[in-house]
Amino acid sequence: MVKTETVLAERGLRATQSLAELWTAALPPEVRDLVYLPTARPNGQDIAWAERVIEASDWPLLPNLLPIMPVDERSFACVVLSDADGPTLPGEGAVVRWHLDVKDKSHQARLLDVDCMSYVWSIAEELRARDEGLTIVLDEVGPAYQEAFLANDKRPRDFIVRPVRIACQNVIVGLAAFSQDSAFDGLGVVAWQACEVPHVATNEATRALAALMLCDAFKSGGTMEVRFDRPARATGLSRQIRGHPEGRVPAGLRRLGRTVGVELGLDDPRSISPGEARELFRAVTPMPDDLRGRVDFATTNEGIAPERLYFALMTGTWHPLELDFMLATTGRTASIISGGAHWRDRSARQAESEVCRAAVMAGMLHNRLNNRDSAGEGSGVRVLEDNRQGVRWHVDADDACVEYANLDSSQPLPWCAHGPAARLRVFPRTAVTPRTIEAMRTVGDDTTAALLVPLDSPVTVPSDILVMRCSDRLADLDKAIEGKLLTSRISRA
Repeated sequence: MVKTETVLAERGLRATQSLAELWTAALPPEVRDLVYLPTARPNGQDIAWAERVIEASDWPLLPNLLPIMPVDERSFACVVLSDADGPTLPGEGAVVRWHLDVKDKSHQARLLDVDCMSYVWSIAEELRARDEGLTIVLDEVGPAYQEAFLANDKRPRDFIVRPVRIACQNVIVGLAAFSQDSAFDGLGVVAWQACEVPHVATNEATRALAALMLCDAFKSGGTMEVRFDRPARATGLSRQIRGHPEGRVPAGLRRLGRTVGVELGLDDPRSISPGEARELFRAVTPMPDDLRGRVDFATTNEGIAPERLYFALMTGTWHPLELDFMLATTGRTASIISGGAHWRDRSARQAESEVCRAAVMAGMLHNRLNNRDSAGEGSGVRVLEDNRQGVRWHVDADDACVEYANLDSSQPLPWCAHGPAARLRVFPRTAVTPRTIEAMRTVGDDTTAALLVPLDSPVTVPSDILVMRCSDRLADLDKAIEGKLLTSRISRA
């Protein structure tokens, strides 16, 4: 430790209290050979060795970071020793992931945990239970599920223990097994584990597995409580699975919770309470800031169950822009997100149809602006890659319009005869009123205003109004909307 303290002093830094505790603690056997110490080790892998490896890469280590252990073969867990880099890094004492090779700078130094002691001990807990968890999913539940259901082309009921596997580029990054348990009207989990791999963003495997688990808890119709200590018997297995190998909320899931500000297992270490599940569901659901604010307002003031909104976004039932538009422009979102008004309530049904049509057209336009099709390019080869433009949107609740920014300046606007535009504000409508025309004429000169209507809309507007005709007819829009409403109605058991 003296050697490292001397090096840190030369940098004008000091070891955090938790780091000093880590170096002097009796480490669990699972991580004893993984944690880097200031002094040389028999295998030669100490702090100095890790720093030499990082410095030889394309991403030299920041001066206020200190590697403490490997995350995978191409990244290290590093402790933040000071706030010298300001808001670009978490606070002093936090643990971040430093990649040796990463393409996007935004993925570098992402938060792994809030404290090095918590991080190291959570990794030890994970490794201690990993072999048993793998056996449950890969050797027991998986083969039994394959034989009982997949081989017979049968769909399991919610109370059947179901294996879950998440992979990215043919690499398995998450495994789980769970079922709906009527004993406490919640989700029982007998296996749950994720890992970090070089080509997947920090905590993304854990976030994806958590989101899938919470979506299943909502879909099954329970209270959103998730327990990890309940025994279960998988179809086709002779022995009873006693519960999750860790016997409590998994360490990796608790670590994810700490990084997003949600403490899990406070009421009961062996379970995630319904309140904690909703907070975690909110944290793992990707949303723009404007939409997150509107979702929070709606769940607090309009009586909308938050998990229903999160489920609609995570399953793709409603595009984020569509939900953002509905929350901003109508008070009927609670009814729409639950499947819509009864067909006999004609006035309510018509009002919901109008806002849904506008929202769907706005979402289609965003997809068209944000995704560039490479078909017909000079090479003559269509390359299917992620070529999103990064178009941002903002919904104006007063005028019920959507403004798009960061457009591709080399491409003309779609669905109309107009050249490129830096900013675009559209007014999605199926019928035009004088107020809409007036609002369009007040848009600033640096923004192009357009009226967005269905393909077969018979609207007539003044010559100075730009009209964009959606690629779908009104009947096509209504068919797509009815599919979304039906999914919303039957999504929860």
